[in-house]
Amino acid sequence: LADLVTTCYGGRNRKCAEAFVREGKEWKVLEAELLGGQKLQGTLTSHHVHDLLVKKNLAHRFPFFETIHKIVTGEAEPSQIVAQAGSYY
Repeated sequence: LADLVTTCYGGRNRKCAEAFVREGKEWKVLEAELLGGQKLQGTLTSHHVHDLLVKKNLAHRFPFFETIHKIVTGEAEPSQIVAQAGSYY
């Protein structure tokens, strides 16, 4: 549980995602500036999972994930995550 809490509040993906929203820089730039040689894994994972969902014709069943992928690839604004989450209620 402690690892999950640490990741959510201070992990590489959260740190870079916050900077992405605030500064609007490219993922590669943020990775270089903020991670001190470590690699950002969330964006890469997003691409792999999206490709798998498309291949299995399941992307339509995971709209929240697809919104995240669109944000990662620049196809949607980060604010879309809030709009997508609100559509579930």
